[in-house]
Amino acid sequence: MNTDSPSGRPRVALLTLGCAKNVVDSERILSVLESRGVEVVHSLGESQVAIINTCAFIEPAKEESIDVVLDAAEWKRKGLETLIVTGCLVERYSDALKDLMPEVDVLTGIDPEGTALAALKAAGRPARALDCVPARRSRRLTPSWWSYLRISHGCDNRCSYCAIPFIRGPLRSRPLDDLLGEARYLAAQGVRELNVIAQDTAAYGGDLGEDANIAKLLRELCRIEALKWIRLLYCHPAHVTDDLIDVVAGEERICPYMDVPLQHANDDILSRMGRKIKRAEVEDLIGKMRERIPGLALRTTFIVGFPGEGEAEFEELLDFVRRFRFERVGCFSYWREEGTRAARMPRQVPREIGARRREELMAVQQEIAFELAARRVGERCEVIIEEGGGGSGEFALGRSRHEAPDVDPVILVSGAAPAPGEFAEVEIVDSAGYDCVARVIKEDT
Repeated sequence: MNTDSPSGRPRVALLTLGCAKNVVDSERILSVLESRGVEVVHSLGESQVAIINTCAFIEPAKEESIDVVLDAAEWKRKGLETLIVTGCLVERYSDALKDLMPEVDVLTGIDPEGTALAALKAAGRPARALDCVPARRSRRLTPSWWSYLRISHGCDNRCSYCAIPFIRGPLRSRPLDDLLGEARYLAAQGVRELNVIAQDTAAYGGDLGEDANIAKLLRELCRIEALKWIRLLYCHPAHVTDDLIDVVAGEERICPYMDVPLQHANDDILSRMGRKIKRAEVEDLIGKMRERIPGLALRTTFIVGFPGEGEAEFEELLDFVRRFRFERVGCFSYWREEGTRAARMPRQVPREIGARRREELMAVQQEIAFELAARRVGERCEVIIEEGGGGSGEFALGRSRHEAPDVDPVILVSGAAPAPGEFAEVEIVDSAGYDCVARVIKEDT
């Protein structure tokens, strides 16, 4: 293992697990490190200090985090000097991890600045708490042309199955001026697409007073001319207001895309989940969004195998999916998370039944998604190129306003596609399962 840097600077590697919120935390850590002269490398084998940013949302995420940490610990036998573990797993299980993983040198929880300070100290760099935090995320893990904007921390929804409030705490919205300043900075760095995220973006501002809300924030973001697309993710259906729908429908820069996790369609299950909304209200909301937002792509997620879900409740959910034909669907089999209300509920569903139901629901959705992709043939739309292009002659990978990065299908672009990060007008000529195939009509000049 070689940790000698030609520049003489200490080397740090960081691995990120979990959701987009963790990506933003990692970007904050890296921005601090680079501002203090640390060289960020991509391989643990090149680093003196390794940071693992963990996830603990459900049991498989915890298991993956532990496996990655133990794999990283093997590098300590080959020259790695310091192993730092941070993120949700540590925030929730810090005391247990101290005994479980003695190879770990530092445990920091959800504390990007504290993690960066620990890494600076391990790398032999001065670490003064008051002057080491950059005002903006100068180092990003997403491509240069798109970025996340995290607008709040924590969550007040307290869904019965979810451990996030235990880990990340209550809702804490960021001040409007702070968010606008960060968005302007990102736009000045070349970001064309801004993906707005939080545990519940629709709840933004609920803790700041009547003058702050998600609709107002989006209107202000739309005034930043360098931003071409603004996409809103993770909206709890109980908090999607008429004002929010009007903003998405009326602002040209906002993608006609709503990510509204519904989780189920049966009223009893929704009540047991603590979702604060009934099926009739969900149906009204879907109808309202589709009627008022032209060309809307609606993404949602469902949980199957929740306590009390019998075959009748599951069949009701399947019928709901068939009826409303969502453009994008994710599905999770319920995991019994310790400390949650749902974990103490009677009528727990065996895990193998939950897994079977997930496969069945996704088979139904696959048929719908394939049909919807095929119906797009002949459509003309604007895409941003993610991979390939630049005259390579191979298919380039693109996304339209209907596809969010990392989670949705892609558009395979043939012809003289521009380079990654550039836009082009295309015509969809075929479909390939979930994906679409298109040819370039005109590059965006």
